[in-house]
Amino acid sequence: MKRKLLLASALFIFFHSAAGAWDLFDRVLAVVNGWPIMESEVNMRFEQYKKVKKIPAGKTSFHKSRVLDAFIEDSIFEQMAEEESIIVSKDKVDDSIEKTMKRYNINSLKEFKEKLEKKDKISYEEYREQVRKSLIREMVMTLAVGVNPPSEQQAQEWYKKNANKVGYEFNINHVFIRLRNTTLAEERRVNNEMKDILAKIRGGMSFEEAAKKFSEDETSKGKGGALGWVKLHEIDRLLAMQIFGMNMKGQISGVIKSGSGYHIVKFNGKRPVQYESIREIIFNILYSERMGEQMDKWAEQKRKESDVKIFMDDYVMN
Repeated sequence: MKRKLLLASALFIFFHSAAGAWDLFDRVLAVVNGWPIMESEVNMRFEQYKKVKKIPAGKTSFHKSRVLDAFIEDSIFEQMAEEESIIVSKDKVDDSIEKTMKRYNINSLKEFKEKLEKKDKISYEEYREQVRKSLIREMVMTLAVGVNPPSEQQAQEWYKKNANKVGYEFNINHVFIRLRNTTLAEERRVNNEMKDILAKIRGGMSFEEAAKKFSEDETSKGKGGALGWVKLHEIDRLLAMQIFGMNMKGQISGVIKSGSGYHIVKFNGKRPVQYESIREIIFNILYSERMGEQMDKWAEQKRKESDVKIFMDDYVMN
């Protein structure tokens, strides 16, 4: 339902305190085609902004004005979405968040929420709202402007230019023993078993033979523990951290604990991530860049065409 503008004559909302006095509670900082933007909303976003960006002395008004600008843009996109009956459902937001978690190899919602609050200084509820608004922007742009996808040649050119920035993939074999439960006794049992296997390897048993004989990874043990080329962000982070520090061909790790058990790893080499394995990601990057450029131009033009009134006392033009 379209938001209703509060009484334009006041621009203030008051509440009556217990002492009987009338105190300022909230006020309108801007109106976009009849849609109000409240000071409380802007202040909340600005406090979040200050947690992740250091604001130079004397620049508070400038940066707070940019936060208000973001709300004005959001309002324009929301209005366009309403006009075109574009709805972003809860399931669509959930799906987007699940894809993000998968991309960062985060398996639990609890872990994801902790990361947001610790690293990004944002609550899960605020993040969900940001995702919803981002999806609305994408859908509006797709409908209003239309963005042509990049070509294969453009994607390949991007890869050649950025091959040294896309990261590496590692060729490894491993021996793996799974933890059957989380007791200390089970931890000791598996750890001691892995130490015995490592001693056999260092004593002359080939790594491949040890993997075939002792590993509990049914997918790889028949191949001597070969996992082939793997990207570190696709595997357990504790294991990935240890593999990242290996650099000599044929190097054998110590016993490594992961989230599901214990490993011994053989390092066979590393190489830049290959084009085919990240082709879809490159297309998404190029499409997003193109979408972003079109979005900025569209939003700027729509703002010029919109009836925007700003009541922020110290607003600074960009």
